[in-house]
Parts: sequence; C-alpha cells; structure tokens
Amino acid sequence: MNSTPAIQTNIPITIAGAGIAGMTAAIQLKKVGHNVVVFEQQSNVGGSRHGDYEGLENWIFDQSIPEFFTEHGFDYETLTTIPIHKFTVHSEYKKPFLVQSSRPFFQMIKRGPDEDCLDHQLYVQCKKEGIDFRLGEKAPKSIDVDSTGSKKAAAYIKGLNFETRLSNQVHLLLGKKFAPKGYTYLIIINGKATLATAFKKVKNNKTDPFENSIEYFRNRGFIIPERNSFGSRGSFSILDLKLFQRPFRIGEAGGFQDFLFGFGIRMAMHSGLAAAHQLNDDVYSARRILRNLNKKRNVSFINRILYERLSDKQLVKIAVKLSHVSEPLDILSQAYKWNFKNILRWFRFKERYEVRPA
Repeated sequence: MNSTPAIQTNIPITIAGAGIAGMTAAIQLKKVGHNVVVFEQQSNVGGSRHGDYEGLENWIFDQSIPEFFTEHGFDYETLTTIPIHKFTVHSEYKKPFLVQSSRPFFQMIKRGPDEDCLDHQLYVQCKKEGIDFRLGEKAPKSIDVDSTGSKKAAAYIKGLNFETRLSNQVHLLLGKKFAPKGYTYLIIINGKATLATAFKKVKNNKTDPFENSIEYFRNRGFIIPERNSFGSRGSFSILDLKLFQRPFRIGEAGGFQDFLFGFGIRMAMHSGLAAAHQLNDDVYSARRILRNLNKKRNVSFINRILYERLSDKQLVKIAVKLSHVSEPLDILSQAYKWNFKNILRWFRFKERYEVRPA
C-alpha cells in the first residue's frame, strides 16, 4: 500500500460492520496513518456467531495462510488455528471412507466473541493499532465502507455446539436427505463439537434436513445432546460491482464469497484489502485484487451451479475420487482456475445472478 495517505488523516474513515472484511480494511488503513472508526451494531465483535467451527481453506488462493494474513495486516502467529489433514465422508450409498492429504485441507478456527475465536483475536490486533470501535452503535447514513454482511438469503445453516470426550475428527455428510444442495459437517476439536447443515430450501420437502443429520450421526454411535440450535443465512448472488463507489461494499455485502463450499473468510479479507488500497489512492493495487477476486468468485459461482445439478451418487463418486489421489488439494485448486472451459461456462451462466432456492 502507498505510504502517503490520499485522505487527510484528521478526517476519519468510517466503516459499517466489524466483521472480517471490515477489520481487514480498518487495520490496513490505520497502518498507513488514517484515522478509522468502525461502527458495529452488536455489543461485541463476533456477537452474531456462536463459537462454531469454520475453516480457512487452503486451495482457492496461491499464498499460504500465514503469508495471506501477513499481507492483510494481521499477525497469524497470535491466532488459534488447527490444521485438518483428513476427514471422513458419509452418505446413504456407501460406507464411510477417509479423504486425506499431506498438506492441510484447511485451518480450523472458531467464530464468535470469545477469546479463542478468530473475530475476537483480529479485534484485539485492531485495538492495539488504535482503531476506534463504536460497539452497539448503528453506522451513520454516510459511510466510506459497507461491511454489514448479506442482505438476502438463498442458503441456510442450522447447527449446534456441544461438548464431547471424542478425539479430534471431521466428518462430511452428503445427500439431499441431510443437506439439499449443500452438505452437513461434524467437527470435533479439543472436546468441542459443531454439527451443522448448510442447505437450500426445497419445495415439498416435509422433513428437516438438520434433524435427519442428527439422527444419522446418532445411529452411528455419536452422542448428540438435545439443546438449542443456532442458525444463519447466506446469499449466492453475483452483485453489480460497486467496490469503487462509496460506500465500498466488501465481504458478503459485496458478494465476495466462495459460492461452492462457503469458505468465504479469505475472500472477504481480500475485498477489504482492495477497499483499503482504493481509499489510500492506490487504484492499481485495488483493481488488481478485484480482478483476481472476480475470477475466483465467478468460477465458484459456476461450480455452485454444476454442484446443484449432481445427484447424491455423483457427489459421492467425486468424493471417492478425492480419496484415491495422493494430493486431493491439487484437484480442489484446479476447480478454481480461470481457464478456457470456465470462461465459456461463465458466458453461459453469468446472467443468472443468483443460484436460487429450488
């Protein structure tokens, strides 16, 4: 980023939303001398999360995860992350089987306001830089950056967190019965577990996919307690690009996410970096980042459309293929390449703008 601020440093840059993208933009701008004010309607950062586990993927971007965080202004060594090298795939059509890799598929993190959660740990780093957070305050109408999240819902997540004595393990459950056009995951790390279903609503579906998922794992011998579940939603919209018009929309507010699997943290952070460059008058860097992001999210949009067309047996067949190769990450990385085949697919699919519920 340019070392000379393009905006007078005594005029604060205002950011709505203290999410991952908003904090990335904030810390980048503060490091080059801008005053930054972040408005967050929740009373704490990460307050909309529930301490559930999510993953920092290791296949969409070429940079390693530590290098990525360094570029985006954060000290990765202070974060609580756990590498995941293997997971078990479940379905109704095949016995459970293992998919594993010498390189981690992702780094597992927790989301929420607690000290061991990514949101809180990034917030602490931002506070040390002197960023002004206005927690529990609604942002003014005139802001510089909009990082307030998705405005519409096409996909849903239902889940619950619980304690267990089981060893660390990750499970993926596929099938329309358990997660229509999505997937169910069970993550157990250091005695804490998250069971969740990411799905799309299907007409005339008279059963609850999350309850079906709970029943499946209980039948497999897992003790899943009765307790209150959590829920969230997301959008699969390709939005009109307005990153370079105030307010700059970043993260889910700008549609910067992985439409295929929902691994959106690095996408969101990269959009926050682009907005910071633009506000610091480094237009070249901002547009370079945006071009890269658009290619990756366009490919993920295509992958989402193709994913929704697969039958349950076809999904399992793909997972089996991953289990038979030595480096499954290479296959996942290729799925996000902006190659000739995907360019042709993009011209075919781009007018859809939304992967809508069935």
